[in-house]
Amino acid sequence: MWLYLCLISAVFSGFTSIAMKKCSKHNNPIQLALIGMLISDIVYVILGVCMTKVISNFNILNLAKIAPLTIIQALGYICAILAVKYASVSTVAPIRKGNTVVTLMLGILILKDNWTFLQLLFSTILIILTILLVKGENSKTDSPAIKGIIAAYGFVIFNGISGFLNKLYINIFHDPLIVVFYYGLMGLILVLLYCLFTNNLNKLNIKTINLKKYFFLHSALDLGANLCQRFSLIDGQVSTVSVITSSSIVITILASRFILKEKISLKKYIMILGVFICVLGLAILK
Repeated sequence: MWLYLCLISAVFSGFTSIAMKKCSKHNNPIQLALIGMLISDIVYVILGVCMTKVISNFNILNLAKIAPLTIIQALGYICAILAVKYASVSTVAPIRKGNTVVTLMLGILILKDNWTFLQLLFSTILIILTILLVKGENSKTDSPAIKGIIAAYGFVIFNGISGFLNKLYINIFHDPLIVVFYYGLMGLILVLLYCLFTNNLNKLNIKTINLKKYFFLHSALDLGANLCQRFSLIDGQVSTVSVITSSSIVITILASRFILKEKISLKKYIMILGVFICVLGLAILK
């Protein structure tokens, strides 16, 4: 089951960048991040309340424990928005998949995930291919694009660490819905505190967002991808899950070609085929 959840997460995640690209150019990225986190955090809290006994067993210490995950994942979310705002999706999406390297190493070194030689071989090839996909034949980088690329590398660090922390917290709490409840509650507190102390409550006004349909589509896809990935971590190793979900790059790049009309070379198509073969190999081995 965890493998199917990984693949569903990859599909949702693949289209997330496309939806965000559509609306990020015409909106303030901080406002998008704040409202996006607000929506997902409210849903997480509702899911936790309705589907677990977390209210009767509520512990303020658990809320404090989850704070590092909330902060780090929020920073990754902001970097993801800035990346697609300033650079093309087909450029920054492969860079962002470098988060797999961070999660993979943390999973093996700290959680002691077990790997066979073939799994390591497929995973290494997959990671190399997803990073090499960034190298296109038309790679002129202007100043705004450099900002997007820097933000993409920020996402690599923050999201890679948060992927590892998600597995760590699921091991502690055992139920992903309890994790997302405390994560969502802490997220709501942080968003409201930020807006109050910076006098930016007006940024939570959803009416001021342009191209709302793309924003809501992004929020729904991001929420679905995160939930599927968290549930896949119940039985799946974090290092394996992170590698398989990185295949979302295939969907992102193909969608950027057919939806955003960004050019893709034959070399990239060959690499995409390689990514598909590696993911298939990992699925068979598991």
